[in-house]
Amino acid sequence: MSYLLEHTKFGFCWLDLLALIVLIVVVVFFVKKNTKLKDEQKDLEDQLSELYAQDSIDESKKQTEA
Repeated sequence: MSYLLEHTKFGFCWLDLLALIVLIVVVVFFVKKNTKLKDEQKDLEDQLSELYAQDSIDESKKQTEA
């Protein structure tokens, strides 16, 4: 394995490979976190729209009673 690393065209050393692995881990973590945050944002927007819908129903009932 060390022969392949020492004699490749690209000249990777073990630190380059370690940095590549760390970069991949960071990108995967970012994608997972971003997806989770978007799902949470969608859930909160749904809760907010339900709250406003219920408020508008209550308000229209008050207006029809008056």
